Amino acid sequence: MIKTAVGTSNNKNSYEAGRIIAEKIQKKLECNPDLVLLFSTLHYKNYDGGLKGILEGIYSVLPEETKLAGGIVPGFLNKDGCYARGVTAFALNYPNMNISIGYGKNTKRNPKKAAKQAVDMIKKNLKNDYENKIILSFISGGKNPDIPGLKNTNIIPSKVMATIMISMISFMQKVFQIGFGREKEVLENVIKELPDFNIIHSSSYSMPPYKEHYQFYKNKVLDEHSVFVAIESDLDFNVDFATGVNELENDLKITKINKKRTMIKSLDDDLPLHQYIKKNGWDFNTFQEFKWMYITAKNPFAYKKNNRVILRPPIMILGKYMGFLTDIESDNIFISNITAENMVNSVEEVFKINNPDFGFFTSCIARRDLLGVKVYHIQEKMKDYFNDKDFLLIYSSGEGIYKPDEDFYFLNETITSAIFKEKSN
Repeated sequence: MIKTAVGTSNNKNSYEAGRIIAEKIQKKLECNPDLVLLFSTLHYKNYDGGLKGILEGIYSVLPEETKLAGGIVPGFLNKDGCYARGVTAFALNYPNMNISIGYGKNTKRNPKKAAKQAVDMIKKNLKNDYENKIILSFISGGKNPDIPGLKNTNIIPSKVMATIMISMISFMQKVFQIGFGREKEVLENVIKELPDFNIIHSSSYSMPPYKEHYQFYKNKVLDEHSVFVAIESDLDFNVDFATGVNELENDLKITKINKKRTMIKSLDDDLPLHQYIKKNGWDFNTFQEFKWMYITAKNPFAYKKNNRVILRPPIMILGKYMGFLTDIESDNIFISNITAENMVNSVEEVFKINNPDFGFFTSCIARRDLLGVKVYHIQEKMKDYFNDKDFLLIYSSGEGIYKPDEDFYFLNETITSAIFKEKSN
């Protein structure tokens, strides 16, 4: 009864790319889809037709009532290949299912209000006919700010400039909607309103200079929005995540942190960067020779939550402080290590359903960049696991899952999964 299809195009005309994908979907399904999840790299903003052209191409083939959601990604993989440029769509047709899509605007300015707008839309079309419930979440991620006189806003060595930057972070979020994302706050408010729904989340992310992270809803291109696809069905599914990190023996204590817990000011009563360098066995001169974002992605901070390892790679040096994409929930942390081999092998940790019918994954862009060409090993493992069934993995700047009977995890540097199977009789 389940029908799925994945279509991909690299056509440099946006309308044609959308049309080609829709025709592929329709041909494989032999009917119209109930849901289309659509993702594009930012290249299409500058191609003939722009991002809007992709949607126009899709709806030139599919009926206008087709439910569609998605957004910009820095890359994706499916059984056809691994892509850093292109458009892809996952389509689903299934009779025992109800779908309700909602969105909220101004995600960084007012995450609570954005969540409420989305939930209000979703609730209007919920039917509660089915027991199994899941939300696919797509929220605008962090956007790099422009600071006069600074080429790299990830490293601000000047204490004066760093102090100014720290004081401006909240202002930039609320007024200009740039800087750190507030996806976790949005999701926490959605969970309060819809606690019976499982969630798999992906933070929308583009490519350098990381300033444009658009979302899709039906025939609309949105900016700074949260888009949620709520699915009620009789499908069995499992949501999970994996990291593949090595836990190193270098326990640290956060001795000073900001109120939002996104900026470490002191580790073991010392400057956090000093401790980070020391615990990794480097000296400062050696550290300066590394590529900053590469080395922190490979050696992220970590802590335990419900005995699971949660990663928090530092993404900013602000004078003597270290900044993070989202909050660190424990004062007891350690530095971990990620290898390509462990990343590839960790994928199998989320393969917990036998003979799956389809799967949707979101994974941190840092994992792809660390893997390089070895990302194809991930694709091969998925092809073996799903056999001839469809799957789609998109890359993001933040991941998350929520299970009603477990907990909410907002994640960095993971592979996160939602794997589905038709209910056994």
